[in-house]
Formats: sequence, C-alpha cells, structure tokens
Amino acid sequence: MSGAHASAKRPLLVYWGRRGALSHFVWGLAQVAGDRAVFSLSRQNELFDGIRSLGNPLVAVDTFDSYAGGILRLPRMIGIRRTMMDAIAHHRIDRVVVLMSHIWTPFLAGPVRRAKVPYTVIVHDAVPHPGDITALANRWLLQDALWADEVMTLSARVTEQLIGRFPALAGRVRTVFLPTFASDAAAPASDPAKPPGFLFFGRIMAYKGLPLFVEACEILRARGHRFRIAVAGEGPLRDLCPPLEALGAEITNRWIEPGEVEPLVKRHDVMMATNIEASQSGVIALAFGYGLPVIATPVGGIVGQVDHEQSGLLAAAASPAAIADAMERILTEPGLLERLRGGVRAHQQTHSMSRFLDAITTDEPMAAGIAQHRDGRP
Repeated sequence: MSGAHASAKRPLLVYWGRRGALSHFVWGLAQVAGDRAVFSLSRQNELFDGIRSLGNPLVAVDTFDSYAGGILRLPRMIGIRRTMMDAIAHHRIDRVVVLMSHIWTPFLAGPVRRAKVPYTVIVHDAVPHPGDITALANRWLLQDALWADEVMTLSARVTEQLIGRFPALAGRVRTVFLPTFASDAAAPASDPAKPPGFLFFGRIMAYKGLPLFVEACEILRARGHRFRIAVAGEGPLRDLCPPLEALGAEITNRWIEPGEVEPLVKRHDVMMATNIEASQSGVIALAFGYGLPVIATPVGGIVGQVDHEQSGLLAAAASPAAIADAMERILTEPGLLERLRGGVRAHQQTHSMSRFLDAITTDEPMAAGIAQHRDGRP
C-alpha cells in the first residue's frame, strides 16, 4: 500500500458474483483503481486470481459455486459479516458500494449501517428480464436497494423503472453510466481478404433477440451480400441451429472462458445487440472496451448507450428487416466502419473506468436525504 493512501479513507467495492460480464467489469475497475479503493470479491469468481494479482487491497470471501449453494452455504454469511466489519475498520472505509447485488448482500446492509458507514447499491435491473432464471430472485435482490442510503443505476431507463416500482426511492436514486469494460483498446483493422464479421456474444436468453439476428442475416443473404457471422455463448439454440449452420455461422454454444473473450471479439468487426428488451447491455460495454462498434435495437437503456452514427448504429426498429438494413450499411457504405471505430475511441474516453470510479465515489449527491432515510428505514 502506498504511503499516500495508507491513512486515507477509501470506498469498499463489493462484488460476490462468480462469472459473467460483471467479472470483466470488476477486472477493468481494479486495473484503474490501484489503492484508491478496497475490493471484496468471492474466491469462487472466475477472475479472482487475476484480479488479486493486480495488487489492489482485497477482502476475499468464500461464497458458493452452484445455485443450491446459495442456500446450503448461507451460514458462511455469519463469518463474512464479521470479516467485512473488520475490513471497514482496518481500511478506514468511508462507504460501501455494492457493484451488483448478490443473493447474500442484503444481509450486509444492517451491519454496515450500524457501523455508520453509508451503504450504496448499484441496481442493474429494476424489473426481471424475460427468460432469465435470476428473475426469480429479483425482488429479494432489490431489497438491497430499499435498505441502501443511496442507489445508483447505469441508465435512465432503469431509474425510471425503479422509481415506478418503488416511489419511496425517488430521493435516493442517481443515474451514472455504464463504463467500457476491458482494455480501452483500438479494434484491429479489417482484413481486406475477409468479408466483414458480425458477432452475437453472450448468454443465449429470450430477451437477447437472437432470432431477430438470424432472420436479419437470412435477409442479407437473400440480397446477395457476403459477410461472416458468429454466435458465442451458453444457452439453448434449439431450432436456430439449422438456419445458423445454413448461414455458415461460427457457433460456440457454451460458456466462453475469460481468456477466450478478447481473441473472439477481435476476430470480428461489429458486435450485435439485437435485444427485444434491455436495461443496458454489458455486451455493448465490452465491445466498446475492445474498440468494436455496435449494431443494436432501439430498446430500453440501449438507446442511451449507443450514440447512433457515432459509436454504432441503432436499427430503426427491433425487427429483422431493420436490423438487416443497419448491417447492410456496414457492407455497402465506404468509410462507415472506420468512422464508427473513431466514435468508439471517443466513447472510451468519456465512459472510462477511471471516470466511473470518480462518479460512484463522489460525496456530493449523497449528503441530502441520508439522515432522513436512516431515521425511517428498517
């Protein structure tokens, strides 16, 4: 620990999830934080060893490695709460920020507030996503926000939905932004020997809109265009397999390990986000971090995340024909792809992890309302 920060107060940033986009998010945040923040991570996280190797002050906890473990291992929370309170005192923590609620973090709120440390929760989804198994726990996870001193969201859409469900939160919600994940790198130049490549990446779930992408590709093929496509992620493909194979798609239908993500993304030119519903998209933030423009549907928080004609293209509608039209522009408009790449580079600066860390650790918005809330909350 550097002398400059040895006695300074710092935030404790909590993420106890095991895998997924938020693990990459925390990896990027830890890279820029240095000793400006203390992190609490699960030892079961897929990137735990890599994040620990960065040397950030770290409070490691043992959670679980299966859905059943969420209940069976719950007694561990007794020791975890003691560990967290010791860390708050030892590191002179001036606030606890839950980067994404975990099924156990609502049990942390009480001890933190008794320690008279502000408790902040970042809410990613105010309503359940269709077809997402974690939707079953949505109401319990939102209890974290209801007990928090301050709530942050990553899009105006989630703020609107959250206050709509829980009007009492209106004075405690602040909208920040979803920063770019990964390395803030430039995308590799396109290989002129290969047609442009479009990537659909992430868990295969109903709200992600993979059928829209597949049908859009069929429309483009019928128009006579040459292009590459890939679908990579865990989840049921079912009747989408035959049309994807007919399109010559590169299919990787399993969990994508952390070390596979960067080379996979960088083999393509455009990330596809053809959602039928969205709070905001971690896939888009990941694509921007690696320098890739995005083609997305104009739904939910994605509308505010993709700057149309700058960092990507928003289709005119969440329909196969509109998505095909946007993809066709990449294939036919000279200079468009390079212009969008330039827009992504600008987005990397305005939505950097360093700026995000500043945004979630500033004191100014927290002062009003905390005392009032603490007097009345459970």
